[in-house]
Amino acid sequence: MKKYILIVTAVLISNFVFSQNQERLSVHYFDIPQNMEGEFMKFNKKMNLLIENAGFGKNFYKIYKVKEDDEAKIYQYFQISSYTSDKHYEMTHNISEEYNKLTNEFWSSDLGKVFDENHLYRKVYRIDN
Repeated sequence: MKKYILIVTAVLISNFVFSQNQERLSVHYFDIPQNMEGEFMKFNKKMNLLIENAGFGKNFYKIYKVKEDDEAKIYQYFQISSYTSDKHYEMTHNISEEYNKLTNEFWSSDLGKVFDENHLYRKVYRIDN
């Protein structure tokens, strides 16, 4: 019995430790012209609604912007989303045909082209617990 309890405890602890190391963030630093900000925010709102309706929570993609008087001249916008694992990331990016259509429309639009030319993307994982 002791051996069984020890094995179960070891498995539970290793699962907990392993799950802690799978945390992922998706980060985008970007610039868009001021006159396209509203269009980008509408797109982001639609994406968040699709993700929320698929059961992944409200306001999944969060957008931030530096203040007008900030010294930053590039990458004035920041978008972040959080994932429990790589599998979770894949699940949130494969939720529906509507999601795929919206994504494809964005990347082929003028806004998508401007975004693509002026952004830095990283999928990062936590290295310090």
